[in-house]
Amino acid sequence: MTTNRNIMIKLCCAAAALCLVSLLLLPYNPTNAQHIDVFNIPREKAEEKKPQDVPELAEVEVTDTYTYKVVVEKSRLDEGNVFARELDIRELEDDEKSPYHWGQVNYYDRREIAQRLTRTTGSIKCSRVRTGVLYFLPDGQKTVEWGRWSMWDCR
Repeated sequence: MTTNRNIMIKLCCAAAALCLVSLLLLPYNPTNAQHIDVFNIPREKAEEKKPQDVPELAEVEVTDTYTYKVVVEKSRLDEGNVFARELDIRELEDDEKSPYHWGQVNYYDRREIAQRLTRTTGSIKCSRVRTGVLYFLPDGQKTVEWGRWSMWDCR
């Protein structure tokens, strides 16, 4: 068993020595590579490439309108004393949702609301809806957990 091992060690050493000798015999020929740094070509020097059959393009002005209901104090609304900051709602991020789901957050009111996004141009009007749960918190802030948007409806 040791003889086979000794033979294997001698073969490996001989192979390593042969590799070293062959590397020493290779001629050393340093060359300078000529290349273009394609990632740093100045824009004014870059060639403009356009496809052959490009259709004529036109700009369209698009207006997005978000519509939703929010809770405010009735007494303040009756007095006309509601400010823009009271109409803001903060969307809950994924890591913030769990305490609301487990009832670990105090709130005055919780209700289902819907938000509609209407997108209009000169020739088309599309809309989509998403539902959510609005929480009115004791400090006056409003947070919402939105669901997924529906598909666009462009009738």
